[in-house]
Amino acid sequence: MSNTIGLNSIGRSTSKVIAVSRVLCILCVIYAHTPPYGDAVPRTLFGGEAVIWILRETLGRSSVPLLSIISGYLAARVAAPNGFGRTLRKKVLTLLVPLVLWNAIAILIDIVFSLGAKMPAADALPRLLTGIDGFPRLMPLYFLRDIFLCSLSAPLLLMGLRRMRWLLLSSLLANAVWNLDGPLFLASAIPLFYTIGLGAGQKCWQARAILRRPGLSWSLAAGVLVILAMLPFVMTDYSALRADGPANAALLIVQRGAGAVTFCLTAVAIAGKEQLASAFARFEPVIFFVFCSHPLIIGLVWIVLGPASVSLGANAALAAFLIAPPLVLAIAVLAAGILRQMVPRLLRLLMAGKRITDAQMAAITPPLAPLRRKAPEIS
Repeated sequence: MSNTIGLNSIGRSTSKVIAVSRVLCILCVIYAHTPPYGDAVPRTLFGGEAVIWILRETLGRSSVPLLSIISGYLAARVAAPNGFGRTLRKKVLTLLVPLVLWNAIAILIDIVFSLGAKMPAADALPRLLTGIDGFPRLMPLYFLRDIFLCSLSAPLLLMGLRRMRWLLLSSLLANAVWNLDGPLFLASAIPLFYTIGLGAGQKCWQARAILRRPGLSWSLAAGVLVILAMLPFVMTDYSALRADGPANAALLIVQRGAGAVTFCLTAVAIAGKEQLASAFARFEPVIFFVFCSHPLIIGLVWIVLGPASVSLGANAALAAFLIAPPLVLAIAVLAAGILRQMVPRLLRLLMAGKRITDAQMAAITPPLAPLRRKAPEIS
């Protein structure tokens, strides 16, 4: 997912779709991590709780699979000319370094805000920083950890795609349903979708089936998402269905597959409209920063918004939820602009090695003239 991977070797139209997809998916995934938290089923279809539930299920939790597919696709296309050794060295900078730095920042904020009361135990630091044996401090960043493991496995996955692709995919599907890898992957579905992207990048298969009739394909996939989101309102034993186990995992695979198709076709449609595509693509240079920072921003902002929305009632809570993506985007862009002026070297590490150019910053923040000044040059 890292935006440090160059897209110049990929067709212009494909690169535009990928840029739009990244922005669209990451903005939507914010809904998955915005309060109110918990998996309690809404009591009624009518009301703010139901709207939050449906948006979280259809937009938030369904947007990540396409990011996994894109990561696999780019790994296949970029590694082909460069070799996997060089690609893996880059992955340390583009995945592991941001993972450690962002979690370290979160831990430091915890310590400062708690006046030292939340000082983590030394033996917990490896997990909190890297997710080595569980979720890291910033839970959504487990994605970087799992994608790095996929990158390590990419040569074997490509060999499997060339020699026995359907057996490999069946095995990865079984792993996603029954969690056969144990604690190796924190989200067992990620290797499946990453490998689908690898296969697409190596031209093992193409998306002609869904692109030939995009309207019908989008309607079917989006319909599946809506139906799955509506299940708790029509099933009396829905909680049992969503309990940890193969049935829930299989349901999530269906949801994630439908989400990947829906978001892919939405991005293709957006990319075909020049002005709309430009509006999305202008944020692509900072979208990795948005992804990594969004749990921190949500946590800090909801210290204020949370109590305020509770005191103002359910409509205020719904409004706070709805504005989360643009609010997080605005704060992240502002933070990136400030860091660009003050500590550009740190920003570059936080952004997986990428430097925001003056032209990119000007396109992202036209009203913020101070942030458009030339940043100090760094080597």
